[in-house]
Amino acid sequence: MTAFMDAFHAERQAAARAPLAPRIPHTVRAARWLARRLPRWPAIRTLMLSLAGFGLLTAAAWTLHIAAGLAVGGSS
Repeated sequence: MTAFMDAFHAERQAAARAPLAPRIPHTVRAARWLARRLPRWPAIRTLMLSLAGFGLLTAAAWTLHIAAGLAVGGSS
């Protein structure tokens, strides 16, 4: 029984001395996950500029006449 206890304590001490793996914060994990799944910046920029342009064209047509605003909004 003493050999078993000595082996057990030796393994527990070896495990206690082993260095722990560095922790990765959840924000870093989330940023890495988003970086793999979101589109690249040029695609996002193109989408935002297109939406803003269509929105401004629609707003400009709406100031001229309601029917023009509806037509431009429908076509865009």
